[in-house]
Amino acid sequence: MRRRWPFHDRAIPVVAWRVVIVLTAVFAEAWNIVNMVRSGEPPTEHFAYFTIQANIMVIVLYLWMLGTREEHRPLWFDHLRGAITAYAVLAGLVYAILLAKPDEVWSWTIEYTNAAQHRFIPWMVGLDWLLVPTFRRIRLRRAAWWMAYPVAFLIAAWLRGGLIDGWFPYPFLDPGVHGGWTGLIVPTGQVLLAFMIGIFIVAGVGRLRYRESAASASLASRPSSTSSRPYANSSP
Repeated sequence: MRRRWPFHDRAIPVVAWRVVIVLTAVFAEAWNIVNMVRSGEPPTEHFAYFTIQANIMVIVLYLWMLGTREEHRPLWFDHLRGAITAYAVLAGLVYAILLAKPDEVWSWTIEYTNAAQHRFIPWMVGLDWLLVPTFRRIRLRRAAWWMAYPVAFLIAAWLRGGLIDGWFPYPFLDPGVHGGWTGLIVPTGQVLLAFMIGIFIVAGVGRLRYRESAASASLASRPSSTSSRPYANSSP
């Protein structure tokens, strides 16, 4: 009989790791909110950043995983887990490649919230995705829907900046930085392409790491109708 993979949903190291992820994300965002209040930053700007939204999703997702067993979650839950993992990981990569100043990329003198949300959380949830298999198999065709949120974020940011208050959360979304709306084709296209590739890599890893033993072990542990009634077929 094949041994069960040690890093499963209810394994003590996995539960402990997920608690650490939640505490790290909660503490980082709480610190952010304190700084927001002190600096006078409008909440409508703070919570409009993709990284902030992705980290809030991580908190909700991991609290959900800590609070419910795999078999009690919706059929689409593993795709939700994969999508949020991709958002968190890609937010960290986009920051490091496009947004961070050159001296910040490898520096450890940056503030805690920056390090937590752009470095710690991305690799922590990425490692969780790599080591803890999904309960159901990821379908790559359905993983294309993971792009819905990044595209919606992009459209919402442009509508707000272009029609409401002129504020854009990132330079690659700001037409004023690139000489007009047509100048956004290349930088925005690069980010969307990176997200598309990254999402399918995350989905592919999830599909490869899937173990049927996770689902079959759960089913095998349930008593069958005949085993629960040992004398059902015997004569009275």
